[in-house]
Amino acid sequence: MTGHPNSADTAHALPRNRILRRLSAAAGLAALAALATARPGFAAAPLACGTVIVPPGVGLGTPPASVTSLNTFVLSSAYNQEAAGLLYYGLLWVNRDHKIDFSRSLATKIGVSKDDTTFTVSMKPWTWSDGRPVTTKDVQFTYDLIKKLGTAYIPYGSGGIPMLIKHFRVLGPEQFQIVLKHPVNPNWFEITGLSQFIPYPAHSWGKYTVNQMWRRQSDPSFFKVIDGPYRIVSFKMGRHITFGPNPTYQGHKSRIRRFIMKFLHSSGAEILGMRTGTLDVSNLPFSLWQAGHRLKNVRMMEVTPNFGFQMIQLNYKNPSVSFFRDLRVRQAIADAINQEQAIRVLYHNTVKPQYGPVPVDPPTFLSPSARAGKYPVGYDPAKARQLLDAAGWKVGPDGIREKNGRKLEFTNVIPSGGATATLWTELWQQNLRAVGIQMDIRQVTFNQLIAMTYKPLEWQAMSYGWSLGSYPSDGPQFRSNGNYNQMGYDDPKMDRLLAAVTTTPGNQALYKYEDYASEQQPVIFQNNTGVVLLARDGLRGIRKTFSPTGSWSPQYLHWTTPHCGAQLAANTKP
Repeated sequence: MTGHPNSADTAHALPRNRILRRLSAAAGLAALAALATARPGFAAAPLACGTVIVPPGVGLGTPPASVTSLNTFVLSSAYNQEAAGLLYYGLLWVNRDHKIDFSRSLATKIGVSKDDTTFTVSMKPWTWSDGRPVTTKDVQFTYDLIKKLGTAYIPYGSGGIPMLIKHFRVLGPEQFQIVLKHPVNPNWFEITGLSQFIPYPAHSWGKYTVNQMWRRQSDPSFFKVIDGPYRIVSFKMGRHITFGPNPTYQGHKSRIRRFIMKFLHSSGAEILGMRTGTLDVSNLPFSLWQAGHRLKNVRMMEVTPNFGFQMIQLNYKNPSVSFFRDLRVRQAIADAINQEQAIRVLYHNTVKPQYGPVPVDPPTFLSPSARAGKYPVGYDPAKARQLLDAAGWKVGPDGIREKNGRKLEFTNVIPSGGATATLWTELWQQNLRAVGIQMDIRQVTFNQLIAMTYKPLEWQAMSYGWSLGSYPSDGPQFRSNGNYNQMGYDDPKMDRLLAAVTTTPGNQALYKYEDYASEQQPVIFQNNTGVVLLARDGLRGIRKTFSPTGSWSPQYLHWTTPHCGAQLAANTKP
């Protein structure tokens, strides 16, 4: 599924020792806050070896946050997706190479017509937790519900769903067919479109209205009929959600008895959890790099970054920052920001600069020019100043540019709780000021930030991470009518190029789109956040559990510490 937000610089750079001092201070405050709010009810994993406890966001490299919804039709964040994905078995599983792995999918094969308009999907026999079979009628229920929700369906438009579909046909209990209105790029449609057809229990959910489903999106009792690897044991809003194995699951059986997502709200709380034993896996916050290296009985694993990018999203609907509509201003912002400095000082060289909408790691979908590192923008303060001069912005007495009595100034809203993200933004702030742009910083919780995106007059710019799913066409965000285009970006050429990506087989149309987006900077593209995991000794199956596309498979986790086997049954009753 495409497009999930997640909570993820200067001509005169901050000296490295000053940055490290500030990182240490921020980490200390975060740790103290975590100590003040830590719940003693979570035992350390070595004392309860059938339990694994993690914060949301593991594998994405982003600061943790809370889970607020379990209904995939209305999910608005990657954190919610992580939790909801444990309850239902996906039609398609896309691996780290961005190819469909049918061994981990409900679908067994996909037949495509010669004209690329008809897709026939066969499914393996599968069963709901109440014993009823999962059939294509449940897939049709999903399709009908998407149509009923319309634009209230969060991924609406992604993969052409539902407007691209001409006919949906049930051919049998385990086979259905989708006929499209025009030929498409099969790879794009399968990964981005077909993957949305996760079967949901029509016999259970079908008795509720859309409004009732909305009101019960965080009610565990609504999600009792499942077919995924886990069931909900308890859900305490703002505190944690506990999962236990689904005893009727027909896939790889869980080797742990409890999987707990503990809701934290600071990077320091992750390190504290790993130190005290109340977490078993977490991201290593880059602001606490040295503290992570000093942890005992914990190993570090560098993994593939989240398949997406960081960005400064610009609000084209807000008249107070109408200068964002000027390409020269957007390019100047991108040219002013020193990504390599931030990567070196803050991210310990775990990632690479990124100036476009397609992730550079892995380079699977990069255009030839992007693969060669040739972008229309890059760190070039002199060019940034020239662009702003040409756009009529003159340097004022305080160093900030002005035009027609108006300052070149905006406020950037960022998620709170991440020390590295805050320092990163402060580096941007100094980079931009060096070319005459004033960027003020405002911090809010991640959930507040998401809510603000729907209120165009309440924000001017905001920064967070963006997850792309498995195919890097970001139509829902950059199309003029895209369902994630709350910023109001509108470019007819971008619309045409994105349309070509969906209809042209191969990657040539994708290359044209990504090169144009790199030039246009509809958002200010920034390097991805590196991902280094901390995992407790004795816990295995990490790499198979956390994918770079945000999907979780904790059924592959298991403990190998010798004494765990003897204590498994005694210590892990749900």
